[in-house]
Amino acid sequence: MIPQNVIDDVRQRADIVDILSDYLKLQPSGRNFKALSPFTQEKTPSFVVSPDKQIYKCFSTGKGGNVFSFVMEMEKVTFPEAVELVAKRSGVDISRYTAHDAAPGNEEESRTATLRWAARLFHRTLMSEKGKAGLAYLTAQRGVSQETLTSFGLGYAPESWDHLLVEARRAGIAEEQLAELGLVTANRQKNSRYDTFRNRVIFPIFSVGGQVVGFGGRTLASDPDTPKYLNSPENRMFEKSKLLYGLHAAKQEIRRTETAFLVEGYMDVIALHQAGVTGAVASCGTSLTRYQAKILQRYTSSVLFIYDGDPAGKKSMMSGIDILLAEGVTPFVVMLPAGDDPDSFVKREGRDSFLQYTSKNRLAFQDFQIRVFSDSGNFDQPDAKARAIGVMMHTISLIPDRIRRELYLQELSGKLSVSREALAELIKKQPARKEFQTPEEETPVRAPAGSRQAQQQLSVLEKTFLKALLESTLYGNVVLEFAASHEAMLELPHPAAREILAHMIRRYRESGENPDEHIDTATEISMFGSAEARDLASGLLIEQPVSSRWQEQPDADREHARRCLTAFLDAFRNIILEPLSHRKKTVTEALRREEDNDRALELQQEIKKLNATIRKTTADLGAMITGIIESR
Repeated sequence: MIPQNVIDDVRQRADIVDILSDYLKLQPSGRNFKALSPFTQEKTPSFVVSPDKQIYKCFSTGKGGNVFSFVMEMEKVTFPEAVELVAKRSGVDISRYTAHDAAPGNEEESRTATLRWAARLFHRTLMSEKGKAGLAYLTAQRGVSQETLTSFGLGYAPESWDHLLVEARRAGIAEEQLAELGLVTANRQKNSRYDTFRNRVIFPIFSVGGQVVGFGGRTLASDPDTPKYLNSPENRMFEKSKLLYGLHAAKQEIRRTETAFLVEGYMDVIALHQAGVTGAVASCGTSLTRYQAKILQRYTSSVLFIYDGDPAGKKSMMSGIDILLAEGVTPFVVMLPAGDDPDSFVKREGRDSFLQYTSKNRLAFQDFQIRVFSDSGNFDQPDAKARAIGVMMHTISLIPDRIRRELYLQELSGKLSVSREALAELIKKQPARKEFQTPEEETPVRAPAGSRQAQQQLSVLEKTFLKALLESTLYGNVVLEFAASHEAMLELPHPAAREILAHMIRRYRESGENPDEHIDTATEISMFGSAEARDLASGLLIEQPVSSRWQEQPDADREHARRCLTAFLDAFRNIILEPLSHRKKTVTEALRREEDNDRALELQQEIKKLNATIRKTTADLGAMITGIIESR
């Protein structure tokens, strides 16, 4: 278990802007940063990151939190694993608190621990006596260095039906979890399970944050009926249409050079990285998808296709051009010499020659399309040429930016010697662009009208109360101390508001042995029990402070702390008085309708008592609040 003070230290050392930049293209916006939401498809950025408060809020979906909750969301990991990932990214060593690799198969252990265990098993096997065949293939045949074997975690699955299964049993890993992750396959006839990967070189596939999410395996068998490559089956951890092989190692170089080299295979990526071309990535056994293009767009606006020059490779690049353009990414194409792929070319020519060749021979996407249609004879006859031009017009129509569409239209008019007006007519005939949205990119769900969830709205009073409470922790525990001592008097109707208050009071009481301990609200957000509470708290904190004028004060921190306390106490008073006022209103309305004299007299007496209680409570609270404020 990771101690609370260690979690606080990791969170405080982590730069949320730096870490979220691995997943999003953040742009400065005043004191904050903005980005397109990673949770939904949108044209206007609604995802806000506050570097001051180290939190984020997605206003299109309502999701919010801190760096831990974001990593949990994107990497599909547990809270301790998110802390571990953030710690590694921030250069904080917490290994002594995270020794969980020995037995990841217990039911409470996460899937990521099991995948990590499997990757290490495959790698150990490669380097053992059982891995001779795999090691010989990678080193002798493919020229992979020891350093690259380690950095990419390459492994080997021996020609055995139960090598992984036996090792998993020894480690206490549940077979059901292995089956869920695609590491073992069920034999329904024999009611048994066997290893999915056998006699294959193993390529672990990593998320952008460096977590193992699945595997690719290249067979060493010569049997033509055996698939050459086999990937993990689709599961909640492994969705190959949403992954780019090598991105975890390439993302910084892609961002630095503003160019991604997009290749076809695992070995192409490995060979390029080994040669020093570290901006290379590949789709995981699929043609490029819209989701992968969306991921690339977070890091760069320029992608260089280097696929095989055979018909299948050209077809993939033609469709990939459309996909990239639709996501606002400019594609270029490099055709390598006949018989070459990136792996063979870079090994023979070296890094510098490879980069010189790709720089000199890169084609703009329109030039590539023209070459493909010309080579296939589509420009030889008017009808075929018209159809080819129609395809190119469809490509241009996918570009979201109107000015870019116009510029590409003008450029193509000159290249094809076809009037701009004629091409513009073809553009008009193209179907309207469809917005890309995956099932994971959810639209905020509205509660049915009349439901309890729809009716339960956060009141302005609760909002003011919570905002002041959360902001106050930046300046000490005065407000939390007061809230804890008067908890019995506080009634918050909204369930998420109650959860936040209860959590913060509990944390204050847990720190009772050290009353000066600073409770880090940005860390606490990820520890709230429900997503509703996390989203509510992050939304309150991302808004402007209680008073936007406090920054102008000469002693800003002290003044803001005082304003937080004042706002909290004022909200506290109103929360106490509100039930009394509501009861008085209800009784007054009942008296207005009452026809029985005896019952009317009872109601009049209750109103009298309520008035007295309200006056006394108001006076007592006023005196108490004045005393607290004047003592600060």
